[in-house]
Amino acid sequence: MARGQTVDQMIAKTLVSLIILGTFACMAARPVLAEPLHELPLESWKQLREVERYQLQIAEKYYRDQDYKVAAAEYEKFLSLYEESVGAPHAQLRWSLAQVQLRKQNTAIKEGFQSVIDYWPESQQAIAAKFYMGRTYKEIGRVAEAKKTLRALVKDHPAHQVAVQAIEQLIDITTIENDIPSRVEWWKKLTFDTPRNRDSQNVCIQASQQLAVYQFREAAFDEGVKALATTYEAARLPFQVAAYVREPIAEQMRADESKAKGLKLAQQAIAYLKSSAAIDESTPEGKAAAKQLAQSVIDLLAASQQKTEVPAAYEALIKRFGADDEALGRLAQWYKSQDDWDTARTTYKRFASQVDGLMNVAYSYREQQNPEQAITTYQQALGVDPMQGVKVKPELAITYRQLGKWMEAVATYEQLVRDDVANANRWRWEVGCTFRDAGQHAQAIGHFRQCDNFPENYKQMAWCYRQLKQPAEAITLYSQVASDAGSAPWAMLQIAYTREEAGQTEPAIQAFQLVCKKFPKDGHASQAHAHLQTKYKISVTLGGAAEE
Repeated sequence: MARGQTVDQMIAKTLVSLIILGTFACMAARPVLAEPLHELPLESWKQLREVERYQLQIAEKYYRDQDYKVAAAEYEKFLSLYEESVGAPHAQLRWSLAQVQLRKQNTAIKEGFQSVIDYWPESQQAIAAKFYMGRTYKEIGRVAEAKKTLRALVKDHPAHQVAVQAIEQLIDITTIENDIPSRVEWWKKLTFDTPRNRDSQNVCIQASQQLAVYQFREAAFDEGVKALATTYEAARLPFQVAAYVREPIAEQMRADESKAKGLKLAQQAIAYLKSSAAIDESTPEGKAAAKQLAQSVIDLLAASQQKTEVPAAYEALIKRFGADDEALGRLAQWYKSQDDWDTARTTYKRFASQVDGLMNVAYSYREQQNPEQAITTYQQALGVDPMQGVKVKPELAITYRQLGKWMEAVATYEQLVRDDVANANRWRWEVGCTFRDAGQHAQAIGHFRQCDNFPENYKQMAWCYRQLKQPAEAITLYSQVASDAGSAPWAMLQIAYTREEAGQTEPAIQAFQLVCKKFPKDGHASQAHAHLQTKYKISVTLGGAAEE
């Protein structure tokens, strides 16, 4: 390293992480992450002399504060004073990372990471330096050197936590180069060959999921199951197979040329699930698992477009486990996906909860842009059980609003204010919004004023005053909104627009400029800046004065 060298500031870069496929729970909880490679172990801190520890802590503070230029100088000072210290390789490594952050990647590689490797080859920092060197090569586009460095690291230190991180970088390179065969090989290494511990577990789990999806897409169903079996216990494995195979099936069914492949994959998956169905149903938990497995089979039938099989499978499920609204709802949803709305509504009417069934029927009419019939159906639901009005009336009111029946919507919300006292403020807000949408701004203001959700109610009141051409009242309210720190930039920008609408050109310009001055890093300042340039041909430096 060239000590005493000048450096500049940069934006910190982050590692590229693997894309997580699926959201299903894994067999084990997420582990605590290991100590980062660039941190000095506690035992090493204990071995430092007091003067060494003091100097290193100064450098560490600046590094944590992202003042990399000063941090680099302090690490360099440490090295010049305590070159034989146990903390020296760490200081050299951190100096190198500071160079990366300061956009001096080549300096970091040649004079930083390489120095760690050359002067302290047996240290843990030397292993870390090889990793950071490979990652830095990748980040500056020197992919060949990156691959060589990272591959050597994996080969030389297969049991070290750095090997997993190096493989992550190599997988990212395969994405850059569209090198699918290499990517699959790295997935296999993580899935089958890498010991799973607190450092590697999450990465290995993700690799097993990604490998399984790839194998399913390539019609290697059994191989996909093997990949998932490394992550999930036997009792949960069938459910995870169903979860991860569904999208590959659906993808293949979308194109005529791959439909046969998709159908075959579905048949393999369904056969696998049925062969795994030996579940003890004598307990509630076992019965629920068996039902979930049967539902998974139906989901794959639907994904593979086996339209004649789906209704029969649902009816068999209902016969086996008893009718329930969840299964009927899924069946009805499937009918809607097939554009069979009448059969879907008939299915909803089979619900044990008649009110819930009718509400779903009503919503289906809304989906088909038939609000009149939806209103009639919601009213039927109210007639079945008036005590469930708190559930039905919000949907009824929304439908009235969609149809432009403003007063009917207001009346419905007013009933909710009385009937649902715990949420009265919510329904009062909806009354205000209904009047606002109806263009009855004076009435809207009165209801927003009764709400207690500051600053949102003040924002709406101010907007209504603007529609009523009463800018002074709007500005007063926006000024009060500005007392809320999170809303201040937005509120001050609205003051500027309000003055502009009122023809107050000079005060409007001053208000836009004030937004730029007070909130230079906020997006609203950028909006004000652009507006000043576009409309008034005034250039303003964000956070500074106007420019001629």
